[in-house]
Formats: sequence, structure tokens, C-alpha cells
Amino acid sequence: MEYPKTTNGIEYSEELYSSEGMAFMLFPATEHTPEMIKQAIREIFNERDVVSMKVATERDLDERYRSGIFAHPLTKGLRWYEIDADDYGIINKERKQATTIEEFINRIVLPFTAETKQKNLERFGDKILKI
Repeated sequence: MEYPKTTNGIEYSEELYSSEGMAFMLFPATEHTPEMIKQAIREIFNERDVVSMKVATERDLDERYRSGIFAHPLTKGLRWYEIDADDYGIINKERKQATTIEEFINRIVLPFTAETKQKNLERFGDKILKI
């Protein structure tokens, strides 16, 4: 998934927060200095109607990675209960090792879809098949 970037290259997400404006989250990379982050925040505040501004935490970065797993074309044919992307310890480890989402899916998700489905059937019952 492509994210917009500030003029100094920091990715961010935006979503409608209220009738007053938008909520923004910055995703700085390791090469972005605190000053660059401040510049990016100023840029967004100067150009947009900002209601909320946040710099991503580790959990936010993990959740972004996890969302990419569910949105990837390789998982489009799968149901949520066939995709094992609930272990944030593994997600965090793989994200920090720079494992691409495609590599994660090919190594950790696709080989285990039947086991993941069975685990979720045992956990939630067959009602998940009717959703």
C-alpha cells in the first residue's frame, strides 16, 4: 500500500476525524531525525485541517504491517479465519527484520491456511462460516 509523503519523505496516513478535519499519523523511518519529524508535522498543520496528529508507535507500525497482510493480493481469496496474522510477536519480529509482506504471506500464512481455519473453527465454532 502506498502512503502519501511529506516533502521531506515521511509517510503518513490520514482519515476523516470529524467535521472539523482530519486525523494524521506519521510513519517516520530510521533515517528521519526528530527535526525532520517536527518539520513534517508543521507542514501538515500548515497545509491541512488537522484535528489529530500522532507519530506511529511500535504497535501502530505492527498494525500497519498486519493490515498489509490482509490487503495483499495473495490473501484476497482467503477468508479472515484462514489468515494467521494475530501473533504480534511474530509480526513485530518479521517487520523489524524487513521481511516483506509477500514473504510473510508465502512463509507464514499460505502454508498453514487449513490449520488456521481449523484453529478458528475450534475457537469460534462454525458460525464463522456463515458470516
